[in-house]
Amino acid sequence: MGKSDTSSAGASAPAAVRKKDALPFILLYILLAGLLAVIGGAVLAPRYQAVPALLWSLGFCVSGMLLGFLFGIPRTLPSGMVNMAQAEDRPNGKRRSTDENTNGGAGNTLFLGTPAPMEINSNLVEVSDWLTKIIVGVGLIEMKTLPATARGVAAFIAPSLAIAPDTAQAVVSGIMLFFSVHGFLIGYLLTRIYLSIMIQRADSLVKNDSVRLESGKEIEVTELSRLQQKSLDDMQEAVTQLLLAHPPDGGAAVTALAGVPTAQKPSSLVLWLDDHPCNNTLLVEQLERENIKVDQAVSTRQALDMLQQKAYALLITDMARVENRRRIKDAGVRTVREVRQALPTLAIIVYCSKDTVASYGTQAQAAGARFITTSGTSLLAAVNKLLHEERQDGDQSTR
Repeated sequence: MGKSDTSSAGASAPAAVRKKDALPFILLYILLAGLLAVIGGAVLAPRYQAVPALLWSLGFCVSGMLLGFLFGIPRTLPSGMVNMAQAEDRPNGKRRSTDENTNGGAGNTLFLGTPAPMEINSNLVEVSDWLTKIIVGVGLIEMKTLPATARGVAAFIAPSLAIAPDTAQAVVSGIMLFFSVHGFLIGYLLTRIYLSIMIQRADSLVKNDSVRLESGKEIEVTELSRLQQKSLDDMQEAVTQLLLAHPPDGGAAVTALAGVPTAQKPSSLVLWLDDHPCNNTLLVEQLERENIKVDQAVSTRQALDMLQQKAYALLITDMARVENRRRIKDAGVRTVREVRQALPTLAIIVYCSKDTVASYGTQAQAAGARFITTSGTSLLAAVNKLLHEERQDGDQSTR
């Protein structure tokens, strides 16, 4: 699972996205089913007037959607404040000193270097908060009169259906209940899920978030990302120089690739096996900037099939992985063994967390892994080194 062997966020993210995208269609299908039921009652028994019934159905649905919209508007924290994680939730497990919390309570402290969240459309939020409190308050006070009010509304609408009064009131009551509740769910869920995303995308076009450095200075996220990318490039170049000049296996030094323009570097094809490929996005991006094309697999079986279809120069694998719905802590070791049997000359790198290296690093090396690392920078340098060695071997074999 790469550097995040202990994390399961990557697995749940795709499923969450799929469910979120399917939600509007599910709500639409339910709404269409209700409208078809209303039309069915007009065509079949009790044969009421279809147009008034549909108009009232849509009216109650829109009313419910408006109410759901008011309740679903996402609340935002005051500008410049974020929720502070508890001590046990922080990476180092240490508590912050009291001096660091002088600007607010324990739950509203801005960490240095943390982006301040954007305050999204605060006026709409305030109006929504005010109206929802009034609606809830009035609803609780008038709870006793709600059944009588509902019966009065049903009696008012019933004559427009042009059928027997008792039957008409029963039909109207069903329309009121179904379309009001479903409309509320439509308004609440779609507002809660999509409204904040839409507003953030719109505001991001005209406003950049900023982070506060330990010195107290603020810098825009885009500028910080640019500077961090430059630092990463410099660090990778330095580590690549060291690893190429002093290989960890004690072999002869090879010619350094650092400093060579990307356009002049020969292209290579690498396969990366990880059941959470999203965790490696930045590293894959960095490799592809070095003219190294990366294909990704999420299971050992898929990786073996891909290795048979294309001539990969290198395989990168994680250690702990979910295979056939079962978590296997030494999956990386098993992968190295299977690949070694199928392709004995293929170079394999194991990239995993420190815990899995301590537990299974020796086994992976004995199985035939060429390089084992927990560092992304070392991984990038090792890929360059092994690919360069592979090219040299290929040149010598062709002479």
